[in-house]
Amino acid sequence: MRLGRITGAALAMAATLACGRGGGSGTDTDTDTGTGGTTGEPIEFAEFFGRAEAAYCGWATRCGAFAAEEDCRAAEFFDSIYPSGLLAAGRFDDGVSGGQIVEYLLASHAAGRIEFDAEAAAACLAYVEARGCARPGTYVADEAEAAGQAACAAVMRGTMVKNGPCLLSVECAPQDDAAVVCGFDPSCSDVCCVGGCRVLGSAPVGTPCNFSTRCAPGSFCASDPNTGLPTVCTAQRPVGGDCVNQIDCDASGFCVDGTCKALAGEGERCGDWGQGGCQPGLFCAAPNDDGEGRCYAYNALGGACPGQWYEDGCSDYGVYCDWATDKCVAPAGPGASCGEAPCGLTSTCDWQTNTCVPLSFENEPCGDSRRCAGALQCDGWDPSTARCRAPVIDGVCAVPGEDVLPEGT
Repeated sequence: MRLGRITGAALAMAATLACGRGGGSGTDTDTDTGTGGTTGEPIEFAEFFGRAEAAYCGWATRCGAFAAEEDCRAAEFFDSIYPSGLLAAGRFDDGVSGGQIVEYLLASHAAGRIEFDAEAAAACLAYVEARGCARPGTYVADEAEAAGQAACAAVMRGTMVKNGPCLLSVECAPQDDAAVVCGFDPSCSDVCCVGGCRVLGSAPVGTPCNFSTRCAPGSFCASDPNTGLPTVCTAQRPVGGDCVNQIDCDASGFCVDGTCKALAGEGERCGDWGQGGCQPGLFCAAPNDDGEGRCYAYNALGGACPGQWYEDGCSDYGVYCDWATDKCVAPAGPGASCGEAPCGLTSTCDWQTNTCVPLSFENEPCGDSRRCAGALQCDGWDPSTARCRAPVIDGVCAVPGEDVLPEGT
């Protein structure tokens, strides 16, 4: 299903994203009140997308993904294709995640299918503007971060109940403890296939399952140890329980040698061959290549790191572990050699010359080892002919009427 045709390689719109259910989202009504990030000005729905791009670009530039905010604004397109998951993710745009067509979102809002929570929008933008530059997973997230991410998920809230017509999952009303998606007839080949809001339930413990079954939270689809075939939904095991895979253990444990063991603290032994098993905010490494993995804390620029892999031990985006000094150092910049060190966030390694070259912007060469900045898309593989292009929307679907139901509903 497509709301419109987006030309440009690999930029298919993600039309079946699950609805956000962020708690603490403020009101559930379309009040259009609140403040715009740190500006103190009220936010209107139509203005949110531009403000979201400004907040995101301010953060991305401050954290080194762009040399200037103007560069980011030239490579991002929040006002036409909104990448709904990018604000809360704390990551940079990889150019392939797609998004939701803003023109359709505005029409759906006008039709009453989407409510806009301006208070949540203000809280979301304030969170993005204040966010640090450490990579997710390198630290333990606090309550403020969780609240900011929940606010970003609650900016838009669907109103369509189960089986109600939809074109986006965000149009579906969220359900407690259940994922809700806009499901489509797989045989539909139209440009604007109408879907129906579907509540994805979960199977209780003891229910036969296969590898696509959604087992209830706290359980998993167990497999027969002899055949490897799926059996039934089984409760995850606590520390001390038997296990075959990591999914067998609950959040407090890690599967090592067939037993769920407690997640290790800093300096303690972790999983086999240095693979996982540490408490949140720590990582497992075996810098001596002896399989004796231990848990280490991440450090910022100038801090110590175990020197096993480039990404080991350094928390901030772009910073890497220098094997010679076991220190977190700045990456190579444009024009520098990438034979011994990775390139920074604003460049990519030219494999033929082992030189860091700047990311390409609109109408600049791309392909092979040349990458486009932000959401720009490369239209080919040969750098002599391929160019970075901005996404183009070719047609936008109409919001389906409430009496228009997908086939089979």
